[in-house]
Amino acid sequence: MATIETGSTHGRKKVDHEIPLVPFVDLLLCCLMFLLVTAVWAQLGSLGASTPGGQDGPSAAERRELVLTLSNDGLVVASTLGDEARVSVDSNVLDVDALTQALARHRVEDGGAVPVRLLPDDDVDAALVVATMDTLRGAGFAEIGFPGAGG
Repeated sequence: MATIETGSTHGRKKVDHEIPLVPFVDLLLCCLMFLLVTAVWAQLGSLGASTPGGQDGPSAAERRELVLTLSNDGLVVASTLGDEARVSVDSNVLDVDALTQALARHRVEDGGAVPVRLLPDDDVDAALVVATMDTLRGAGFAEIGFPGAGG
């Protein structure tokens, strides 16, 4: 307990108070733990995506990239080397196994993850785009960009 003393009272009512510090410290620690846990959740729940521009390093012509063109009819996985694979989309459901196999083939050929440009058509359902991005992240492709999204 902490005590606040105001000095002598000379016959008046005593105004000294004791402040319980333990509940204040408990509340402070609870708030701190809450903020630490939610900060980790926010970081784990984030999905990295980039827009073109402002990036230093080799130009797009010098780097190997994967280009995924997504439409309601299907998904085309192409690389800047010229190879191409098609993945079917039936009633807004992506064939995740076929996409994972196509991505694994590109990952093995290159020896690591390459940047991915995702080009969804305007009429593609957002759930299909998110499912494609989830599959890309699960296959180890973390650098996902949306060219033209910057305006």
